[in-house]
Amino acid sequence: MKRIISLMSLAVLACGAATAQNTPYKAVVGTYIDASGALAVSDPSTSVAVDLIVEKEQTVVGPYARYAQKFLNMRGSLVDKTVYSLKGVKLAVTGGEDVIADAVPAAEVTETSYMGSASEFAKVLPDRMSATAVSEEEAAANAAQAIFSIRKHRMDLITGEAGENVFGAGLKDALAALDAAEQEYLELFFGKRVVTTSVERVVVPMVEGVQSYAVARISSSAGVIAADAKDGDAVTLEVAPSGRARLSSIVEADPKSKTAVKVRVADPSTCTVKVGDKVLTSAVLPLFEMGRTAYINDTSIR
Repeated sequence: MKRIISLMSLAVLACGAATAQNTPYKAVVGTYIDASGALAVSDPSTSVAVDLIVEKEQTVVGPYARYAQKFLNMRGSLVDKTVYSLKGVKLAVTGGEDVIADAVPAAEVTETSYMGSASEFAKVLPDRMSATAVSEEEAAANAAQAIFSIRKHRMDLITGEAGENVFGAGLKDALAALDAAEQEYLELFFGKRVVTTSVERVVVPMVEGVQSYAVARISSSAGVIAADAKDGDAVTLEVAPSGRARLSSIVEADPKSKTAVKVRVADPSTCTVKVGDKVLTSAVLPLFEMGRTAYINDTSIR
């Protein structure tokens, strides 16, 4: 007997976790004839997409760092440093061709320039105003003096001691340019601090009866690393089934009935991500592996 199964009535994971507690999620189990008349095989399964939001803080040593104490009376960092930290986690389910989880954001692409960038200094430092070579210490002394000159000029503009014709939007732009110049000179002594955020996705296939999964490890020096690595802190996914894999208003059928269709009903399970004992996030997601098998009447059989 030919069976035509409506994929609208037998949907596989059609919504996100927000309504997972109240909506039954089900999928046909085994072989069936789909709406187009083709033979199809269904083996409902679920994977949880764990999106780890990682912050990378990079400190780039300034070329005059060792002279910061001498000329500015403040100590600058003398060592390049990169530190990773886990700032957040997002959870979603994926299953077969029906992917609920959003795509991982594409990595940012930045152009490099001899003028420098957020994480690199210019090939020719911005404080150099002449082709005449000077020692590094002398250059640092000149840069420090330029910082104080910029500050004095800024104050003169603010108080009206200088720039009688600079006012309104022109004054605002002039002050912004001075701020940018001072920041550029200060970085020569105290270095650059660059903070970037990225998303690392780990897809965790669910296994029937298994309620604890090793997702990855987070290392302050290397970021997200493999779950079986020795460094860093363990990131785990804990699953707590609700035991409420129900069909709501759908009446279950006798398995021996000619119109009975075997389906898998997902359980709205609470999924929690931890780093050590610290809970980062939790969400209720429909998981087939934590659910049950049932039979319902297929009214489209003819």
